[in-house]
Amino acid sequence: MSSDDRTTISGIPLKPHYERADGTAGDEVPGQPPFTRGIFAEGYRQQPWMESLACGYGLPEETNQRVRYLAKVGQAGYGGRMSINLVFDRPTFCGLDSDDPLAESEVGNVGVAVDSLDDMARLFDGFDLDKLNVGFIVDRSGPMIMAMYIALADSLGIARDSLRGIVCNNPLTDFYCSKTPMFPPRDCLRLMVDCIEFCAAEVPRFNVARINGYNTRELGSNAIQEVGFNLAIAKTIIQACLDRGLAAEALVGGINFQFSQGRDFFEDICKIRAARRLWARMLREDFGVTEDGVCRMKIHMQTAGSSLTAQEPLNNIARIGLQVMSAALAGSQSMHIASYDEALGIPTEEAARVAIKTSKIVMHETGATDVADPLGGSYYVEALTDGIEDRVRAEMARVEQLGGVIKALETGYFEQEIANEAYRLHQQFDSGERLTVGVNCYREQEVRGVGEIFRPDPKVSRTAIARVRELKAGRDQAEAKRQIAAIEAAAAAGQPMMPRYIEAARARVTLGEMIGAVEAAVGRFDYAAITANVA
Repeated sequence: MSSDDRTTISGIPLKPHYERADGTAGDEVPGQPPFTRGIFAEGYRQQPWMESLACGYGLPEETNQRVRYLAKVGQAGYGGRMSINLVFDRPTFCGLDSDDPLAESEVGNVGVAVDSLDDMARLFDGFDLDKLNVGFIVDRSGPMIMAMYIALADSLGIARDSLRGIVCNNPLTDFYCSKTPMFPPRDCLRLMVDCIEFCAAEVPRFNVARINGYNTRELGSNAIQEVGFNLAIAKTIIQACLDRGLAAEALVGGINFQFSQGRDFFEDICKIRAARRLWARMLREDFGVTEDGVCRMKIHMQTAGSSLTAQEPLNNIARIGLQVMSAALAGSQSMHIASYDEALGIPTEEAARVAIKTSKIVMHETGATDVADPLGGSYYVEALTDGIEDRVRAEMARVEQLGGVIKALETGYFEQEIANEAYRLHQQFDSGERLTVGVNCYREQEVRGVGEIFRPDPKVSRTAIARVRELKAGRDQAEAKRQIAAIEAAAAAGQPMMPRYIEAARARVTLGEMIGAVEAAVGRFDYAAITANVA
């Protein structure tokens, strides 16, 4: 790439320098609409970001121990609460029991295996649920996992309104990000809204949806698509909730966003500033929200796993440190800090410790927490924020012209556009137009390792399978069958589902059986084949 022809990683042209006339920062201040400069007037002086590392592998009791280790080395949540951000294995994510033939070799490999209420009890053994801030990183299975958690709280005598955390509960993004087995888009949206409505009434301190820009970016999108596609999805979810009779002011405070903090330091900062502005204006202009506090975009940042390299993995510590600083300068409320060995496997304890301490170094040794929006007023930052906002608006308009989000999902539009973008970026790295140190430049002749690498224990699968089979054999079979039939009937009739899931969990109905009952009523989505179609 010549010095006269430079762009951001998303392809936004860059000038050699920027002047006052290039941006429109105006008189905006932190903590005031449209929140370009952050949602709190005092920034991190009021509250530093919450460290919330995605955590989960193997059996529930193994993840229980990793959670305790993260707390021991410094991971902290809001208000003294322990932060637990749980990632589930692929079978659980897809809604398969551990003994399902399709789950073979995947049980517990890249997340924790949870099949039943018994597993949920093992996962939280020894924790006070009313003193936790819990994240359930699961979408299609999200309502069922949430139901198991509520059933567990009920069994322990813990009031539902004391539970705090978030259930991701947004399968719409998974249609183009993970291509897991999925109900048809309109049914996914209906079931998602059903969970939102129930939680708003019964578990009011729980956030009810996470709009997942991170997975969009990891798939290969650019920053414009990451923000634009997911704001369009958020708009669709809000409208569906309003159609159900929910009030916008009571709803949107429970919606969080997750974005990627990756390779382009300044673009990823400006993307967040533009996203906050767009969200606030969308809520006011499209949904008539008038309360300033409700218009704040709550953001969880995740340092980009796709930016990490298996070659010379210790270099990833520098990459992660810069991404944490970028997320801090953008004003994120919570962060997942990747571990340097994530390109090789599930993080070891040592790598997770370094990740937490990397966050602490940025928090306490750089001055990043002293001033809200320290880059505000930079000619470059303000111009790039404006440029991203304009491009995101144009992307959202294209989605509307296609017929909206559901139509875009059904036709594969999102996935096709991301495939094209990923191919374009791949070509740039292949040609050397963009550089990755240790991969396509400054390569070492001798491969340098990192010592211990996490490898899954094959005993995990055998144990999980034995447990689920024992549970199915030992429960009240008539009651389990009755609850499974009740789920199928409710799904077919469009009735509220969450009470059915909770009762089924109490009857030891498994996650796979709940998903199977819903699928029997609404069917399964057939994906279109997608390939890049750019020159």
